[in-house]
Amino acid sequence: MADVEEMLDQARQMPYGEARSMLLEQALKACAHDPELAFEVRLELTEAYQYGAEPAKSFATFSRSVAEYDADPGRWSAWHTYSLLWQYKWIVSDMRRFPEIPLQRAYDALAEMERRYAAAGYGPHAVHTQRTYVAEHIGDRAAAEEWFHRWQTTPRDDMSDCEGCDPSGKVWYLAWMGRDEEAIELAAPVVAGHLTCHVQPQGILGNLLLPYVRTGRLEQAAAAHLRAYRIVQGDANYVDDFGDHLEFCALTGNETRGLEILQRELPLLDRSPTPSDHMYFAGCAALLLRRLEELGHGGLTVRRSGADVPVGRLREELETTARDLAARFDARNGTGEQTRRLEARLAAEPLVEHLPLTPHARRVTIPSAAPARPPAGAGPDELLDLAEDAWRRSDHDAALAAWERYDEVGGPAGGRRTDGLGLTALMAGDVERARELWVRAAELHAQAGDEARRQVAFGRLGLLAQDGLPLVEESYRWLSAHGDERQRVGARSRLAQAYAGAGRAGEAITLLEGAREGGLLALLAHLHADDGDPGRAAEAARTARQALRAEGDVLTLARTALFHGRLIRRHGGDLEELLGAFGEALAVAPRTEAGLRAFAHASRGEVLVMVDRAAEAVEDLIEAVALFTALGDAHAAALARVDLAAAYLATDRPMEAAIAAEEALAVLDAGDPAPSRTDGSGTDGSGTDDGDAHDLDNITGLRWTRANALRLMGEQEAALADFTALVAMYPHPLQSARAAESAAGILDELDRDEEAAESFAVAADHYRAAGESDDQARTTRRHAMSLHWSGRSADAAEALTEARSLTGDPFQLAALAYDEARVLNALGRREEALRLAREAVGRFTELGDERATDMANELLTWLEE
Repeated sequence: MADVEEMLDQARQMPYGEARSMLLEQALKACAHDPELAFEVRLELTEAYQYGAEPAKSFATFSRSVAEYDADPGRWSAWHTYSLLWQYKWIVSDMRRFPEIPLQRAYDALAEMERRYAAAGYGPHAVHTQRTYVAEHIGDRAAAEEWFHRWQTTPRDDMSDCEGCDPSGKVWYLAWMGRDEEAIELAAPVVAGHLTCHVQPQGILGNLLLPYVRTGRLEQAAAAHLRAYRIVQGDANYVDDFGDHLEFCALTGNETRGLEILQRELPLLDRSPTPSDHMYFAGCAALLLRRLEELGHGGLTVRRSGADVPVGRLREELETTARDLAARFDARNGTGEQTRRLEARLAAEPLVEHLPLTPHARRVTIPSAAPARPPAGAGPDELLDLAEDAWRRSDHDAALAAWERYDEVGGPAGGRRTDGLGLTALMAGDVERARELWVRAAELHAQAGDEARRQVAFGRLGLLAQDGLPLVEESYRWLSAHGDERQRVGARSRLAQAYAGAGRAGEAITLLEGAREGGLLALLAHLHADDGDPGRAAEAARTARQALRAEGDVLTLARTALFHGRLIRRHGGDLEELLGAFGEALAVAPRTEAGLRAFAHASRGEVLVMVDRAAEAVEDLIEAVALFTALGDAHAAALARVDLAAAYLATDRPMEAAIAAEEALAVLDAGDPAPSRTDGSGTDGSGTDDGDAHDLDNITGLRWTRANALRLMGEQEAALADFTALVAMYPHPLQSARAAESAAGILDELDRDEEAAESFAVAADHYRAAGESDDQARTTRRHAMSLHWSGRSADAAEALTEARSLTGDPFQLAALAYDEARVLNALGRREEALRLAREAVGRFTELGDERATDMANELLTWLEE
């Protein structure tokens, strides 16, 4: 039966699931003629079915085990007895989860369980637990309260659930009874991580989601959801837990997050371990879909069985499924409890409007401009003056208010008002309407004998026309000779723009040189940037900001400050001036300019991350994500999350780092084109688009951040997958080397030595390609030691010799001597090992590394014994 024992050992090293169960099934067939070994395998198989999301199969294996045991009780060891009695809890618990099993059979099993426990010297604590669950299931509150009291007051023993699971069941009961504060208090040790097991803390955290929300502990609720769902996601054992998280999202304003979870986990619904799990998941999912419909998202679809199913149709399907199952349970139980609960869940209303799951998930409302009221009693001419003056200062709201008041007081539709209508049409993007209005304005000005304003209208028309440069030039010449100061400035600006549009940037720049007005200087800065002269562009922007402060044009000042900051960031300059530019943009930009403010926050946050001031960057980047999200700019929000994820990681917030990275990857790695910019800051002369959603650097950077965050959270397999993928994704060998070394480090921690050896070798090859010989030596040394731990000491010795030839670094040479001593001793070359151990002691001593010296001395002492 050596083969069976080997299969047992192999199965115990595998995760629970179909593969483990199939191997144990093979082992059971192979030992059919060895009753004792078959009994042991059957116990293992029952456990595999339970934890492998196939509890229905465990009824048969358990029943056979009971029959075998009862046939000759004295034959079995104390371990066999204990294991069989422990499994009674699983079977009794599962009986209530299958409506085809009569309820009386569950009661009979409970009585049998109590009898067997007493006969074996165990108390009824675990039995009271199961009786509480059955009473709760059928809705018998009086019985549940009585059994819960006995559960609480009966001493625990070796048959009781572990100290992590026992409180979880009590929390479930207390939440059902509406005793949320007691539930939260009882759960504290498990939540704190003091009492955990295979299914905790994720189980108890799921039970606490709604109690936390109902008692106003919103931060704890968000943390519980994020922590628990990361543990259970993608695992068919947790179909009922998925329901907890879907319901939580539906009732806390996180419907979009819930839809993501539903789409991810829906394929597991058909693999539900029990009908009870299926019913609960379906009901909670239907609640979520109802909320999405109510919020106006009924047009969305969910992928199911290879087809895109509309939200409404899927909701109806899941409601029907849940109701049918609830009816089956109620028919079996003789009560209406399951239907009552389901209908209450389907009709549930949100507990809070929105619970942000992370700091960057907060919602912001973009304010509307406060109504600008012109002075009371202002006449038509004064109102036109006010409107035109406000427009020149970029205070468009004040201008529009003055024009609106002009219309209300019955001002005539003359040339000046028609000019204003053209500006309003152009701001709205209606170029043709603006052209029509300015043609009319020119006619009205001519009729009124106002040649200056007629020329202004011609200049504006020339800018709109493809061949309008001569018209702009003629307007400029006339206004330069006859217009007032403001008209001359406007004509100069229009001609510079026309020259630039015609590809005559040099003439545009020459025209603006010597300008003192803020708007002209800001335009000059952009022209220098477009012409490839960032130094002169920065100087012009700096001067423009000074002028705009004096002129009071806060919107143009904010845009120019943002532009100036991005110039410095792209092309180099003083850090404090750079941060000051972004700071001024945020200080003066109106709250209504959400796009501009979002880009300023994102830009300053990016710089702060780059200069290792991540703690300062976090708030900027959180605000950027919130603003971009409010604007509906998913790509810009994702790009801000790139830096936010890095900032979270640098400030020891790995959970938030992983979430931010995953949210960004969902957008940037989707292959959709990025929308055009809406910040109004214009080009920074870089010739690139910072919003490119296909930027490989962003995607690899996000995966690197996520991998390191996952590693810090103990999600080693997920981190390993990211690091391994990055080896092939990175365009530079040095980056690939670091990813491969990180992957190898995880494999080493997991004691997967053969895989670690291979990954260290890959890292060494990439370091060689990058010309980093010391790094190549280090990873070659670690490759060697992984070979050694996997039983290939001779190959390890050869690799260590190669590593020694690659480096002259004192620490690496000391570490090589230490490792070579261990490997050669394993090969029986004791004298060489002694020499190398002495070398390691000497080298580490010279380096002043006390800890390493002590380790080398311990090795030397051991070798000398």
